[in-house]
Amino acid sequence: MANNGRKITCHIKTHDRLYPFIHSLKENKVYIIKLSTNQSGAMFTIYEKDLAIVRRIRKQYKLPIHITRPDTDQIIQIQWSMLLGLLGFIIIPYLCSLFLWQISIEDISDERQVRLEQELHKLKVNERKLLTSLVSDAQIRQVLLANNHDLSWIHIKRTGSKMNITSVPAPIIFRQPTDHKVPSNLVALRRGVITHYDLRSGERVAPLHSTVKNGDMLVTGVLKQGKKYLLVGAEGQVFADFWYETSFELPTKIVYDKFISEEVKILQVSKPWKKLKKQPSKEHFFELFKSVFKIEHETIVEKSTVTVNEQWIEEAFLPMLRMRTASGLSAKGKIKDEKILHMTWTNDTVKGKVLYYVNDNIAGKRPIHQGD
Repeated sequence: MANNGRKITCHIKTHDRLYPFIHSLKENKVYIIKLSTNQSGAMFTIYEKDLAIVRRIRKQYKLPIHITRPDTDQIIQIQWSMLLGLLGFIIIPYLCSLFLWQISIEDISDERQVRLEQELHKLKVNERKLLTSLVSDAQIRQVLLANNHDLSWIHIKRTGSKMNITSVPAPIIFRQPTDHKVPSNLVALRRGVITHYDLRSGERVAPLHSTVKNGDMLVTGVLKQGKKYLLVGAEGQVFADFWYETSFELPTKIVYDKFISEEVKILQVSKPWKKLKKQPSKEHFFELFKSVFKIEHETIVEKSTVTVNEQWIEEAFLPMLRMRTASGLSAKGKIKDEKILHMTWTNDTVKGKVLYYVNDNIAGKRPIHQGD
């Protein structure tokens, strides 16, 4: 669609019907902006909206006319509407890239997925929030692992304005293979105070809240019915509270990659724009047009050093050590309490021991032999 505000220059050679032609243009209300004549002919400027009238009258007078547009050498017409549109292409994507628009959580359990969403909400990690206002990935991982002992790790991946969280369940530790063909008793594998039973068969021997040591009988697989004994085998778990000690050794200085920022490159038009000014062409215009929609994300990290002290060990390292210890428990096992026994500092290392108060299955199978 033609722009009615554009101007067109008309060139007519000297002719005996030249002045009647110009007079006819005025009678048809063609607005002539500038008219100049010389020995070779006449030249005048009109608006493009009157071009059809000029051509119709020219045919009546049978005059040859040459039409030019002053702006034919410009590929892009610099107008306010175009500048505002171009700024919109730059500013709107840039502003959108500053916010978190999508959070996805991958977990095999729907119940735990809902729980993780609620914990993220408590951390104020929500959609449509500024990326700079969100807590760090390390803090998110630390809180989620501390509240979910059945997870061994949390993967956090940020791609532009999207965040993907993937949970890694703690492996289920089978303390010893179950052989259903051989009837067995359940005995204690370590010292502890019995809290509850979870049995499928067998008869309790050790009462609740009693202290047992390694090798004590917990559940018998031989049931007495009157004067007869029935061999059924003991199946299930026996949970007890016990203390578990673990050691650690760390360097006094830890070097790691620290997230600094994420650069968003939306418009790179310097080179095509310069070429477009020097040599206007469709190729350079297409380069400029494509670059408007180009958005690049570059993550900037730098090496950072942490000097290990007691505060860092309590706030950062112990939660990770707790998660690693919890991953070695059974699916229903849990850590009730923890305390640092001692720490020894040298010039380049720190050694320590941590004592955990754990509730877990302590029962193991012992086959029932003839004569037992």
